Amino acid sequence: MIVTRKHFGFSRIATMPGFTLIELAVVLMVIGIIAGAVFKGQDLLESAKIRSVMNDINRFRLAIHMYQETYGALPGDDPHAVTHFGSGVANGNGNGIIEGDEVNAFWQHLNKAGQLGSPTAPTSKFGGKYSVVFQPNDACRGHWIRLGKENGDQANGGLLTPKQAQQLKSKAEEGGNLNPTQGNIRVMEGQGVPLGQCVQGDHLNLQVDSPTCVILSVF
Repeated sequence: MIVTRKHFGFSRIATMPGFTLIELAVVLMVIGIIAGAVFKGQDLLESAKIRSVMNDINRFRLAIHMYQETYGALPGDDPHAVTHFGSGVANGNGNGIIEGDEVNAFWQHLNKAGQLGSPTAPTSKFGGKYSVVFQPNDACRGHWIRLGKENGDQANGGLLTPKQAQQLKSKAEEGGNLNPTQGNIRVMEGQGVPLGQCVQGDHLNLQVDSPTCVILSVF
């Protein structure tokens, strides 16, 4: 671009540099590389969170198994916890079901037994926290570790998106069974979430990108 300026009666010709097509192409390419790296980084972070949840679940299962092997009772439900650990814990009623105040005692017993580092319900890399629930619905028999948005002792609010829940289930289930109502890992709507916003029949509603799901793992 050529620009003519008047300066003290003289004409000055100044050359103003501009971008060539090649330079523009290089700039766009660099922007594309940076954007790709950002998205890749987000994917890696998401995968790390999924792995962390799986590690948590496996750690809890092992801790429960070790407690039962050592003390012959479920943590939280153990009627002899005070005998084992002294003051600072409460006995369970020994009926084989973790319920009521035993939900909090569950974590205390595991902590006193040296199986977990904290006497309170842990949190996950997604936020929320873990809780213990017995038979959350007719299809889920027995005891389950539940991960959801914190809601008192229940941790039953929607925490994961359907896509995140599916990624976790796909890593956990042998044979690739992604049916959210089957297997050792189950998925359901969080408390107050309308039906269909997480689970639709035998699959997850991947059209929803908001945190509507809770995860359950049997033990």
